[in-house]
Amino acid sequence: MTGSSRTIRADAARNLDALVTAAAEVFRDLGADAPLDEIPRRAGVGRATMYRHFPTREHLFAAILRSQVGTLVEAAETRMEATDPWQALLEWMDAYEEIGARYRGMSAHLSAALLADESPVGELCAPMKTAFDGLFRRAQELASVRRDISAADVLAIVSALPRDPVTGRARTAHLTVVLDGLRAAAAPAA
Repeated sequence: MTGSSRTIRADAARNLDALVTAAAEVFRDLGADAPLDEIPRRAGVGRATMYRHFPTREHLFAAILRSQVGTLVEAAETRMEATDPWQALLEWMDAYEEIGARYRGMSAHLSAALLADESPVGELCAPMKTAFDGLFRRAQELASVRRDISAADVLAIVSALPRDPVTGRARTAHLTVVLDGLRAAAAPAA
């Protein structure tokens, strides 16, 4: 390999990192429906460079969320042996909500993507959904959570909740109603 090949790769890697960083800033500052032209402008690259790496808005979401999905997988795995499966679910849902709250308006996009396994975000989130499913099933097996609803249903419902315009998180009252509705009949209310 020549030095120029490495330079091109280093430049491409820098451009890619700059685009992901700029996209995260734009979506955090202006919301998930922000004009995409703002991203390459902030990254200091051309539009063609952005579209070569990220042909759609959802590809940008996937790039931003990549490390955060790993965090959620780890959060589910570390809570699998918790003595209180209900509390483990609440803690995981809080971590999930925190990620969705970072980027205004992204929860609507995430909700749709979570239901479409073949989408870039859907593919990225597959390990997270599997990990949450394990945590959720354990809570069901230990009679902490109703058996007539699936983990996928819970993610879809929570993702669709109205968001606080300031924090981006699901409104507390709505989230409380949903989570309380998951509890098994024998479990005391929170």
